[in-house]
Amino acid sequence: MALMKLAVRNLLRNKRRTVITLTALVAGVGAMVAIKGFIGGQQRQILDNQMRGTLGALQVHKKGYVENVLGSPLTLDFADTPALRARIAAVPGVAAVSPRIEFGAQVSTPDKKPAPADGSDLPEADQGSASFLMMTAFDPALERHVTRKRWEWVKWGRGEMLQSAELEQVVLNEDFARGVEVPMWRSGTELPPIEQRLAVLAPDRDASLNGVNVVMVGTLASATPNDRRMGIMSLGPAQALLRMEGRVTEYGLDVAEGFDVNQTRDAVQAALGADFEVHTWEQRIPFVKDIIETEDFVFGVVSSIFLFVVLLGVVNAMLMSVLERVREIGTMLAVGMRRWRIVTLFISEGVVLGLIGGTLGALLGFAWVAWAESRGLSIPAPGANVPSIVRPHVDVSFLIRAVFQATAGAALASLWPAWRASRLRPVEALAHT
Repeated sequence: MALMKLAVRNLLRNKRRTVITLTALVAGVGAMVAIKGFIGGQQRQILDNQMRGTLGALQVHKKGYVENVLGSPLTLDFADTPALRARIAAVPGVAAVSPRIEFGAQVSTPDKKPAPADGSDLPEADQGSASFLMMTAFDPALERHVTRKRWEWVKWGRGEMLQSAELEQVVLNEDFARGVEVPMWRSGTELPPIEQRLAVLAPDRDASLNGVNVVMVGTLASATPNDRRMGIMSLGPAQALLRMEGRVTEYGLDVAEGFDVNQTRDAVQAALGADFEVHTWEQRIPFVKDIIETEDFVFGVVSSIFLFVVLLGVVNAMLMSVLERVREIGTMLAVGMRRWRIVTLFISEGVVLGLIGGTLGALLGFAWVAWAESRGLSIPAPGANVPSIVRPHVDVSFLIRAVFQATAGAALASLWPAWRASRLRPVEALAHT
């Protein structure tokens, strides 16, 4: 404690240099916390779009489904029964269960004009078109509790969401619908005749091609650049189309607040047994996990370089302090102070600088993160037409780690100046002018 008091007193002897060094530390640590908060907010938004927008926190499939997911294996389906839903819903942490079918389909639009009365072919410009997309079928009453962001994306698109699991309705991506000029049906108006409706064509689980006529009731705005060829459909008509009455290919689950997703996954897996497999977002979309890990790695490298540059200022300040106090150091050595205590004294000054600068910087950065989180930062996402609001977030553990890194870094930066001070010869130091 005596050395720490002496270290503080020595730092106050040259207030200007101490303030400049502290300012650099505060700015460096504050910037680190702010950047980490922004990256954390961006990552939370990406995960929220995936979990609350398309997948759900957990997904239940028949065993082997994910290994063959690129082929949309309709044969790896299972019976959707109240007993099975109840067994899953009884697992602690499961907040909602929604049955779904994912399948590849073709949307065929009606001709823009009636066929000529003379029996000739309709001009190509007036003929309908056909486009492929990935379709997800669900019951909107259940799905809303699992992927509620879909409803927000419809709000930013046009029209409305599916109204029932039994109505022959679809909602398509807005850009996809615009590209194929899909007509939209407004609820409350008379349904168009069959020949003016959309046709959804898809091979059933026995590979036989079937079709169903539907109306488009709304469009989904794009939240990410790669979700153009996507659509959603009412579960009942999709089951009839695919000859899968009473059967689905997956359950989407929502996990209650405060429950660990991985622990809940293990509990659901134990409840269902070996015939099923339960996955988190990390297992279904590993490329997102890779993106997050890459961002964390790059941030670690950049923050280390940034902190190193800031700590060079500490080295410079401590060297200047040694040069200014050569006679003082010589006096302390002459009266019997051990060289290791000289080293400890200068390192203590670095520790005080790092602790104060790191703490103030962490608090300053956290204040900005808290302010930005409450207001939200509008950051346009490339290729998306949904407002992208990033809410920065940083964990308390990172703040503690940032203060520790600043303190430890300042102590290490002081080591060389401290060692140089301890190597002075008392006679030469006392003769120094």
